[in-house]
Amino acid sequence: MRKLDRRGRAILSFAAAAAVLVNAGAAWAYWKLDGSGTGVAVAGRAVELKLQGRSDDSRPLYPGATADLTVTVTNQNDFPVRITTVSPGAGPVVADDEHRDAGCRTTGVVITAETLPVAWEVPRNTIGVFTVAGGLRMTNASDSACQGATFTIPVRANGASSA
Repeated sequence: MRKLDRRGRAILSFAAAAAVLVNAGAAWAYWKLDGSGTGVAVAGRAVELKLQGRSDDSRPLYPGATADLTVTVTNQNDFPVRITTVSPGAGPVVADDEHRDAGCRTTGVVITAETLPVAWEVPRNTIGVFTVAGGLRMTNASDSACQGATFTIPVRANGASSA
């Protein structure tokens, strides 16, 4: 077994003293910790969701037919959002440029119900794309130039933070 020289004993002694002081301080803090007070939490600012509704490109609409409604939701909040319903938004349903230029002015495209129940989870700071099966219908009031068009549909959503 090797003996420690003078320098080694000094280092070892210093390390032992430091360990005793640290442990004594931790023990004192543990027994001394108590307290009371009040806290205030301030909610961050919520950013409005961006929604875009579109008809399904793979199932073109014609008078009397239904198709899926695809909704793109942009959540720029720092918390997840749970969407529970989708309903018609403000503004007109608009056909794609090609069909609009061909005379599609009265689209006759409507959302199939005043309120469509959904259960969509949109994580924080993401874009989600969701489908409502059979969510759109084209009425007989549509211009014939509207058949087969892709439509942009204004939508609204209701929901809450799911954090």
